[in-house]
Amino acid sequence: MNYGLDAYNTTSYNTAGAEAFGSVLAGFGIAMIFVWIIAIAAAVLEIVALYKMFKKAGKKGYEALIPGHDTFVLFELAGINTIWILGIVFGSVVCIIPILGAIAYCAFIIFIEIWLNIRLAKAFGKETGFGVLMAFFPFVMYPILAFGDAKYTAPAKVVNKPGEDK
Repeated sequence: MNYGLDAYNTTSYNTAGAEAFGSVLAGFGIAMIFVWIIAIAAAVLEIVALYKMFKKAGKKGYEALIPGHDTFVLFELAGINTIWILGIVFGSVVCIIPILGAIAYCAFIIFIEIWLNIRLAKAFGKETGFGVLMAFFPFVMYPILAFGDAKYTAPAKVVNKPGEDK
């Protein structure tokens, strides 16, 4: 018996919107997998280049595989006092200050990264511009330094502050 309630049938849905959203999510997932593959490949390339750079500089190559320790070795190769690493580690406390603290900390990290890579490039006989590029594109510039004809020459002295090496 039909009482004319078909107009109130709640079992039929318009699922076009849900299907479109599912397609967007699937596309996003595929894109993220692609990004992860590229990121992992770049990280492996950079680690291999660091291994080769350390060997070229007379260090043990496996030191590039130890997280944190590789940073100490890079500072040592660049001839920068390793006390600056404490500024990186403990400087994150400044981020407690909203907005301004985060900006200041990011500026400090960028400054240290550029300074380290310029000193590292000079230790391998390259120019300042090469060092700046190393700071922003290490996955490209480190392999050039590692597998190229650059020779490591130890810095004359350990510097404690920027500009002291002139």
